[in-house]
Amino acid sequence: MHNILSRIATQGTVLARRHVRPFRRACLIRDDDYAGLLRVIERACQVWGGVGDLMVPVAADGSISDLYRTLLLRSELDYLTISVPDAESQAWHQRCGELAEAMRLSVRRGEEVPVLLIAGARDAETLRTVTVTDAPANDPWELVYSVMLGRLPHRPDEDLLAYSRARDDLQFSDVVTLERQAPESLGVDDLLARCRQVTPVGMSRMSLTPRPLWVGSRGVDGWLQEAGAAARDLGRNVYVLCERKSVADAALLWNLRALHGWSPIVPIGLPVSRTGAGELDVAEVEARTETVARQPFWVTGAAPMMVLTSATLPQEDLEAVGRHLPHRPVYALSPSDVLVPTPAPLARSSSMPLAFAAGRALAPTLTEDDREVLALVDTDQSVRVTVEVDRQPVPSLVPLRGGGGAIVRASATGVAEVQWPQTWTLLEAAAREHDLTVRESVSGQHAVALAELAGGAHGVRWLAHRGLLTLLYSTAASTSMSWFKARADRLAREVAAAQEDPDAAMAQFSELLADINVSHDAETSGAFDLSSLTMALGRKRSIAEAWLRWALQRRLVLRVVQLICDHCGFKLLRPVEQTSSASCPRCGRAMLDPYGLTSLSFRYRLAEPLRRSIDDDSVYHALIMRWLIAALANRPGFVVGVHPGVEFYRGKQQIGEADIVLLLADGTIIPAEVKRHGRQLTESEVGKVRSIADALQSPTVLLGAGDSSIDCPQALAYDCDDGSARVITSDYWLTPIPRPAIDGSGLPRWSRDNNHPPGTPQDHEEAFCGLIEEASARAFGMHDPVRDLF
Repeated sequence: MHNILSRIATQGTVLARRHVRPFRRACLIRDDDYAGLLRVIERACQVWGGVGDLMVPVAADGSISDLYRTLLLRSELDYLTISVPDAESQAWHQRCGELAEAMRLSVRRGEEVPVLLIAGARDAETLRTVTVTDAPANDPWELVYSVMLGRLPHRPDEDLLAYSRARDDLQFSDVVTLERQAPESLGVDDLLARCRQVTPVGMSRMSLTPRPLWVGSRGVDGWLQEAGAAARDLGRNVYVLCERKSVADAALLWNLRALHGWSPIVPIGLPVSRTGAGELDVAEVEARTETVARQPFWVTGAAPMMVLTSATLPQEDLEAVGRHLPHRPVYALSPSDVLVPTPAPLARSSSMPLAFAAGRALAPTLTEDDREVLALVDTDQSVRVTVEVDRQPVPSLVPLRGGGGAIVRASATGVAEVQWPQTWTLLEAAAREHDLTVRESVSGQHAVALAELAGGAHGVRWLAHRGLLTLLYSTAASTSMSWFKARADRLAREVAAAQEDPDAAMAQFSELLADINVSHDAETSGAFDLSSLTMALGRKRSIAEAWLRWALQRRLVLRVVQLICDHCGFKLLRPVEQTSSASCPRCGRAMLDPYGLTSLSFRYRLAEPLRRSIDDDSVYHALIMRWLIAALANRPGFVVGVHPGVEFYRGKQQIGEADIVLLLADGTIIPAEVKRHGRQLTESEVGKVRSIADALQSPTVLLGAGDSSIDCPQALAYDCDDGSARVITSDYWLTPIPRPAIDGSGLPRWSRDNNHPPGTPQDHEEAFCGLIEEASARAFGMHDPVRDLF
């Protein structure tokens, strides 16, 4: 089932995206080796797709920041290279080698394709002139020009030509037209004009399509903050303030431009100036920023939002610059907020259908157009192919480096086998990063079985009606007194142990007794008739009939009839298909005339998966899980999957059980605790789910209640304004079709003094009744879609 974490292998024909790309490297550069940085830029611009490589500044002792450690572990990378400073000893190379081993990357420089080979396979008349800007050395703008526009030496690197077996006397001018320019005046206006030309950076991207980070307002309200949420929400309108000859700032700008697809202007770097006293010249930085902001380029968000960041400037300097920028929201963020792990940022992308059998499929690796572009390249050695399955994201976990899809080689046969992981395997991999193992809980099994009968998580919405749920609970009520006494005794002991006040204990016990309305087996549960269902659904017979058609089709309820023994008068219910040769369970005689003289009337009994999910209240796990999947569907590639019941273990010791688990695309696991009544969300119960969240390093927890916000105000006390918890009540999960607004108003956002959820339960139930008839007609072929055109 789509969106539910399971051990079911991908099966059947699916739509997939194929990304043919050069090998991608991460280059380690000493953070004080500015000359080495310029050499790396020159080399990257000569390599096909080289500007998609990750640049990583490394301290002299071989250490890197947490940001780049995460990028190395989670980004889609193939190899690691080391830029050795001119005056550095072998010790530096050894320290970087140890870092590469810790990052699980091999140190290699191979598989570099000179961009001249790609250009040589094309008609030279179709290639535009490449403008090479030679910024003066030691100029404050040199760093920004080099990163934004790229650099090229006067001759191609000899070792690069030798590796690719190209002519050793090959020149740039033999393949492309170059025009070298030395600008008279470096500055913002000159840089912006040159960004629109074909530059060495653009030459490296020849015949490749950028795969920029998906951005846009996601309406999260801070309650499910994935790593890098700011990068996605605020988009590419990023200004990197660069100190003079700062390798860290240059690497940040380079990586950000790759992340956002090398758009013409932003992300942009701006050099900062210092006053005579060594302080930041805020006025000059503001003027440069405003000059860029006035350009007519696309920005994300409803307003032209700006993000200021730097790897070297302190937060207060960034805030000082943004404080006086007029008429626009300005955010001063750290590099870790705007730079996130991504798949390889350059590829030749195309769509294709894949036929999976048991999670395996054969995929053609190259299109005919790819073969023409790569005519002079050994594709088996120099190209990787990433396959992504539509609506099945792979999280960016360490064992699945880069995430997004399955990586295969472009073999000489032109076909490669794609092995797609089961979604439960992805949850196991995410938990293993925290030294935990997972197991499906019993209640989770019941909720999954219910969702499977209902036709997937989306089908569970046809149980989201309070009157209907009340009827289903009462129908499942047991007639077994011995079972009732045993359970009542257990509840009495729980109340006595928890309370000192007898009156309070008796009141609580009475409430608990009112909740006992389920059976311990299918045979002791009851049945309902169409009249009872009509009353439950607001006295609307057509609605009841539509719901029955759906429930019978999905085998959620079974049609039964009442049989009366014509010997002893015993009454029993049997499915219609079992009435032909029934025997009386009391007297053992064959019932020759079980219907008597009365007319035959149908009744309806709950199927076992539905009855079991009511027995342990996991029906609410399924209902809230369904709402979460639907509510987050407007965020492409955000949720890998959801499961309605997972146990977490450290070794053999269970640390807790989450009623719902969300696995996000960045590998984050969000646990949830769900109760039928909000009053059951006690401090101890919430503490259990928080302990799971702490073990998983989750940014938030979710709490779910079957009641409305009016009926469980005490549960809302756990909802924190800082986003560390959210409470989902029936005001939300009763919605038949959640449609979160772009500002997040369709998602839980509580205010202590002014709580306005999107609609009341009554509103949602009216919508439910309006939709079930239409859905029933469509499912049974009684609806003509052409009617919708009139």
